[in-house]
Amino acid sequence: MYESQSLLNDLENLAKSLEKRINQISKRIETYPGGSLRVSNKAKNHQFYHMTISGDHHGKYIPRKNKFFAEQLAQKDYDNKILKALEDQQKAIEEFLKNFEPDAARQVYENLTAARQALVTPEFLSDEEYIEQWMNEPYERLGFKKDDPGFYTAKGERVRSKSEILIADALLRNNIPYRLEFPVFDGKIIIGAPDFKCLNVWLRKDYYWEHLGKLGDEDYTNRNVKKLEQYARADDFDETRLILTFETDKHPLNTKVIEAKIRHFLI
Repeated sequence: MYESQSLLNDLENLAKSLEKRINQISKRIETYPGGSLRVSNKAKNHQFYHMTISGDHHGKYIPRKNKFFAEQLAQKDYDNKILKALEDQQKAIEEFLKNFEPDAARQVYENLTAARQALVTPEFLSDEEYIEQWMNEPYERLGFKKDDPGFYTAKGERVRSKSEILIADALLRNNIPYRLEFPVFDGKIIIGAPDFKCLNVWLRKDYYWEHLGKLGDEDYTNRNVKKLEQYARADDFDETRLILTFETDKHPLNTKVIEAKIRHFLI
């Protein structure tokens, strides 16, 4: 289910971030002087003491000229507390990930007998049902001019360039559901129709793919810069779900780039 998988991805990313920060702080702590800091309030002034001996509740006075030494001890104490808090968070995430089953609710229906399945309405769609619903959402593609060249994908769909054939056929090979020139809305206003709308089935998340194939053409480039700016300003458009590929007359689209984009965003 999308919500569960999205949560897992977020937690896994957070765990990696925590691990990185824990390592950084641990290495920093190793550089600090031994002992700890005691702060004594004297009227309106603070006095600092270096604590090194167990059972000694007073410590060695740190003169004001050695304020940097006191700062190091204070930072060390702070970093140790931060490290403990981060390690507790890390353990809590690890425990959750170990015990959480993202598909548990969906499997309730799948584990029913066929007779019982026929009597109930499932709460969640299977991947196949979700894909079918996604693929059947109605819309109208942009039209073609009479003199437009005829480029066709392996599925027999008409597209606008050889590069779009490469992208469409790569999506097909990788079993990525896609729609051609599906409109993008900001509210009720159509602001564009990217070359492909793709579905990450595992995340149940939509991605749009724009291929900019004539960057050597100034008018074409200006039109597409304006279009990308519209996406950026649109309240309903998530730019993190926009896949971009590029080419010029001297630098054609690399099929390895297509595969890398698919692996990164859609699988």
